[in-house]
Amino acid sequence: MKTAVERRIPDAAAEPTISVKRAADVLGISTRSAHAAAERGELPSIRVGRRVVVPTARFLAKYSDLLPEQTPAA
Repeated sequence: MKTAVERRIPDAAAEPTISVKRAADVLGISTRSAHAAAERGELPSIRVGRRVVVPTARFLAKYSDLLPEQTPAA
Protein backbone atom coordinates (compact mmCIF):
# COMPACT_ATOMS: atom_id res chain seq x y z
CA MET A 1 0.00 0.00 0.00
CA LYS A 2 1.29 3.44 -0.89
CA THR A 3 1.86 5.93 1.89
CA ALA A 4 0.32 9.39 1.89
CA VAL A 5 3.70 10.90 1.01
CA GLU A 6 3.99 8.78 -2.15
CA ARG A 7 0.40 9.59 -3.20
CA ARG A 8 0.78 13.34 -2.46
CA ILE A 9 -0.40 15.41 -5.42
CA PRO A 10 2.53 17.41 -6.81
CA ASP A 11 2.42 21.21 -6.98
CA ALA A 12 3.23 22.40 -10.51
CA ALA A 13 4.70 25.67 -9.23
CA ALA A 14 7.08 23.93 -6.84
CA GLU A 15 7.84 20.92 -9.07
CA PRO A 16 7.70 21.74 -12.81
CA THR A 17 8.44 18.09 -13.61
CA ILE A 18 8.14 14.82 -11.72
CA SER A 19 9.68 11.43 -12.33
CA VAL A 20 7.74 8.69 -14.06
CA LYS A 21 7.97 6.71 -10.80
CA ARG A 22 6.39 9.60 -8.87
CA ALA A 23 3.60 9.88 -11.47
CA ALA A 24 3.00 6.13 -11.12
CA ASP A 25 2.85 6.42 -7.32
CA VAL A 26 0.34 9.29 -7.52
CA LEU A 27 -1.85 7.35 -9.98
CA GLY A 28 -1.53 4.13 -8.00
CA ILE A 29 -0.05 2.12 -10.88
CA SER A 30 3.24 0.30 -11.33
CA THR A 31 6.33 2.11 -12.55
CA ARG A 32 6.51 -0.31 -15.46
CA SER A 33 2.94 0.56 -16.51
CA ALA A 34 3.72 4.27 -16.25
CA HIS A 35 6.82 3.91 -18.45
CA ALA A 36 4.77 1.95 -21.00
CA ALA A 37 2.06 4.65 -20.95
CA ALA A 38 4.70 7.34 -21.47
CA GLU A 39 6.13 5.41 -24.40
CA ARG A 40 2.64 5.13 -25.96
CA GLY A 41 2.00 8.84 -25.41
CA GLU A 42 -0.78 8.23 -22.87
CA LEU A 43 1.24 9.76 -20.03
CA PRO A 44 2.56 13.23 -20.89
CA SER A 45 6.34 13.03 -20.83
CA ILE A 46 9.49 14.56 -22.23
CA ARG A 47 12.94 13.12 -22.64
CA VAL A 48 15.83 15.04 -21.08
CA GLY A 49 18.95 13.25 -22.22
CA ARG A 50 18.43 9.64 -21.15
CA ARG A 51 15.87 10.54 -18.49
CA VAL A 52 12.11 10.68 -19.04
CA VAL A 53 10.20 13.20 -16.91
CA VAL A 54 6.55 14.17 -16.65
CA PRO A 55 5.56 17.86 -16.91
CA THR A 56 3.53 18.38 -13.74
CA ALA A 57 1.00 20.87 -15.16
CA ARG A 58 0.16 18.61 -18.11
CA PHE A 59 -0.04 15.58 -15.81
CA LEU A 60 -2.46 17.33 -13.46
CA ALA A 61 -4.58 18.65 -16.34
CA LYS A 62 -4.91 15.21 -17.89
CA TYR A 63 -5.45 13.15 -14.74
CA SER A 64 -7.12 15.57 -12.31
CA ASP A 65 -10.37 13.58 -12.35
CA LEU A 66 -8.52 10.36 -11.41
CA LEU A 67 -6.43 11.80 -8.59
CA PRO A 68 -7.46 11.32 -4.97
CA GLU A 69 -8.72 14.32 -3.07
CA GLN A 70 -5.92 15.94 -1.12
CA THR A 71 -6.61 17.51 2.22
CA PRO A 72 -4.46 20.49 3.27
CA ALA A 73 -1.76 19.83 5.84
CA ALA A 74 -2.60 20.99 9.35
